[in-house]
Amino acid sequence: MRTMGYPGEFRDAPWTTIEARLAEWCARSPQMRPMLDIVRSVLASGADAHLAGLLSMTDLVVVPTPVISPPYDEVIVRYQDPWITVETLTHNGRNDRIRRPAEDAVPLFWRFMIEKFGIHPSPSGAPPDEELARTAG
Repeated sequence: MRTMGYPGEFRDAPWTTIEARLAEWCARSPQMRPMLDIVRSVLASGADAHLAGLLSMTDLVVVPTPVISPPYDEVIVRYQDPWITVETLTHNGRNDRIRRPAEDAVPLFWRFMIEKFGIHPSPSGAPPDEELARTAG
């Protein structure tokens, strides 16, 4: 088991490619829908400009952009019917893991993005009040 972040190069894929692959999987296995919902929330919010992702088997792995040289912290999302597990693997060993019912997938994902990377579900990645100030001004 890794405990110190990911040591290799992060080979991200475009979020639209991740979405397409998960949509294919959902066509065969509808229970994978929570993973697709997460990816679609990233795309809908515009936060794809601040997050890099890849699929590792059926896990979604996410890091903030720009992607730094390894080792780096990563968030891994795993779906195990009927549960979603979101886990942080860090370079300093301060790992974190939460398991919840699959219907909590999107809010749990964003909780980790905000707490671990400071990235909110907004086009700028900023908190909602800062996002409103940016769009108003």
